[in-house]
Amino acid sequence: MATKLQQGKPTALNIAVQVRFQATSNNAPKVDAHAYVFSSEAAPLGSAPINEKGEARFSIQAIAAADNLRVLVGPKLDDKQPDLDELVRRGAIEQHLAYRPGQRELVASLTVFEPNWLCWLRSAVFVQGQLLKKVTIGGQQVDFPVCNATVEVYEVDPLYIIIPKLPVLVIDRLRDIIANARIPKPLIDVPVRGGPVPIPQPGPDPLPLEFTGASLRKLKGSTTLAAQSHALTADSSATLTKLTEATELRYLAQAGSTLQFQQALIQNPVLIRPLLCWLYPRFVTMQRVGTATTDACGHFRTLFFQGCHNHDTPDLYFKATQHIFGPIKATIYAPTPVACHTWWDYASGTDVKLYTSSPFAHTCAPCPPVVGPSGASRWVAFLAIGGLPLSQVYGASKHLRDTRPASEVAARFGLTSDGRPFGGLLRPRLLFANELESLGVRHYQVSWRRGGSGSFQPLKDGIQHYYRHDVPTPTGPVPAWTPYTLGPKPVPKGDGTFVPDLTQIPYPSVAPQGLWDTPPSAGEVVEHLTSAKLPSHLFVPGLRYNANGSIVSGTSDESGRIQIKVDLFDDEGDPIDINALGIKFVVPDVPDLTGTIYTTDAQPLGLVSGNSLIVTLHVDNNACYAQLPAPSVGSTLADECCGVLEVDDGDVVSLPYQAWHPHGFARYSFQTVRGTRAVLSRTQDPLDTSRAPTVDNPGTPLVNEDPFGGSPATMTVHELMTTNLPAGCNPNGCVVAGFSETLYVDSSATDGWGSELGYDASAVRAFVLSKVALPSE
Repeated sequence: MATKLQQGKPTALNIAVQVRFQATSNNAPKVDAHAYVFSSEAAPLGSAPINEKGEARFSIQAIAAADNLRVLVGPKLDDKQPDLDELVRRGAIEQHLAYRPGQRELVASLTVFEPNWLCWLRSAVFVQGQLLKKVTIGGQQVDFPVCNATVEVYEVDPLYIIIPKLPVLVIDRLRDIIANARIPKPLIDVPVRGGPVPIPQPGPDPLPLEFTGASLRKLKGSTTLAAQSHALTADSSATLTKLTEATELRYLAQAGSTLQFQQALIQNPVLIRPLLCWLYPRFVTMQRVGTATTDACGHFRTLFFQGCHNHDTPDLYFKATQHIFGPIKATIYAPTPVACHTWWDYASGTDVKLYTSSPFAHTCAPCPPVVGPSGASRWVAFLAIGGLPLSQVYGASKHLRDTRPASEVAARFGLTSDGRPFGGLLRPRLLFANELESLGVRHYQVSWRRGGSGSFQPLKDGIQHYYRHDVPTPTGPVPAWTPYTLGPKPVPKGDGTFVPDLTQIPYPSVAPQGLWDTPPSAGEVVEHLTSAKLPSHLFVPGLRYNANGSIVSGTSDESGRIQIKVDLFDDEGDPIDINALGIKFVVPDVPDLTGTIYTTDAQPLGLVSGNSLIVTLHVDNNACYAQLPAPSVGSTLADECCGVLEVDDGDVVSLPYQAWHPHGFARYSFQTVRGTRAVLSRTQDPLDTSRAPTVDNPGTPLVNEDPFGGSPATMTVHELMTTNLPAGCNPNGCVVAGFSETLYVDSSATDGWGSELGYDASAVRAFVLSKVALPSE
């Protein structure tokens, strides 16, 4: 490297650096050191590695005018352009050389002691984490990785730098809070996702905040602080209420000098950081120390060196940007205030999870690693139905088989772990090990049948996978996502015939161009993750009800168990012998699909027959029914014209309701409200595990299982008129009062993504109770 010192006629100037590494122990590690030369204005002029003899030589272009040169010996920097401040921060040893016109060589001699170069090695801080975005699919939130984003890591000033910068008014305010243990207005109660954060009450037009961690409690009395003190969270010991226990801090707040009180604040970071975030977040400054790029799974890793003179555990803050259109970058993660989103006392190597809600953040397909059983690398994983893993399905789950009674497993075979049936459009989700491609496995087929016998019928609805590719525009390339139909389609055999209804396995090589990638919209994401489509509502239909509770003509209850079969085929449509090739069918052995997916062999679970994987599901597409008959006293009903019921104080009012599902796969909620106050509530959830199902009928019927009758709720008129009265009302209750009744029956059937399948039912009714006679006209 050669650089002019000043304007003028340049001459060659040789610089020789001689370094003596002074060790104090015999087993001191070697260090990869470099020599650097800068001008007096800190402009980089040259650099060279120091050889085994402790020497480095290089030439720069000097000029006639005099100049002072700065020679530094320090660790090797990865940056193409050496930075003087970074070298000084990391503890480089420096010597100044005076240059005079006509000199051909300068010599710098430096001694580096062992503590100096050990600091170069040991001050490294390894930062790793994952950038995620929550995507709502069918009412269910799923974590998707944000790929190809640039994450910037900043080191926030430690408290011993921040506290002395606080104005006197701020110090006095802290004195008042701590001396009197006087907690100001409580923080808002917000959900967070693991990491930083007490959240201050937002002011006018607050910037959107990113939250991480478990749900925050109210600050006063129950808000807690993580053991590492990087966050105010709900899973550690109470924090600000401990002000009453901080005797020395409170004493210094009352009687100490400003300096003494400042030192006490610095020594009590667990208590001060929440206050700093909450009340004075703008007194925080930071310096960028590293950058990293997220991979296809949203993971990022970087290394920075804290320096020899900084003995404070680093406090880190993160920002993230991502290209959206060609060269245009958008900031997708930069939560504010900084003090509320700092990872205080960051321990090197700790995994950081960052969540963005930016609409510009592009996500990639969830890619938790799948681990085959016993390290097997040739496998086909039947992961889930939609977003519900098979580890939560009776009959396909090793965990449920091993931890639940055999009678329960038999009764709930094909149901979810909490007793729900499947319904609607079911989307099996398969994953294939890449090693299968080299074995000639090219296609698969998913088929189904009713019950446990008879022939299987192949599923025929099209399966589309999305690939991302760049589209040229005047401002640069723009990413686009295009669907590609994998099948089912006929595959030609070598003899001129075709094998119908086979689907291509989406190996990376199959993508028409670019690479397989999750598209931006939630609906397309569902399609991208789908390996087959089973319209159970068409194949296994259910009952529908008229308003009076009668069954809609032409509908029937065909609910029950079905089976889904998976088979493999080669390039010409011939079946694959899985045993000959050592291929295993596997199912997940973890409660969800958010982390590493460990799998278990499907064979011991009884799911493999010959060369096929067969999974059983219980399907129920029956609709619910809800009706609210007229309230009554004895045989007297609330009139149909005005809904009025004349009563006496001691009368008992019958409040009938009809909540119905033919197999009890529903929960209901019934409520009676007077004015704005609830006076009666009833709920029933058959998913309660205490309600054991029978083998013949796994669904537990609702209490009011008869759509034309059932057990009514009853209350006296006095109870209805006086229960839950607002403050200031007549304690004897109302003389005339209006009531409303609501009934909601919620089907528990799921398609794996959610339970909003259109099978719910509801009813609403209003009536009036009057203890005085009303005019007849």
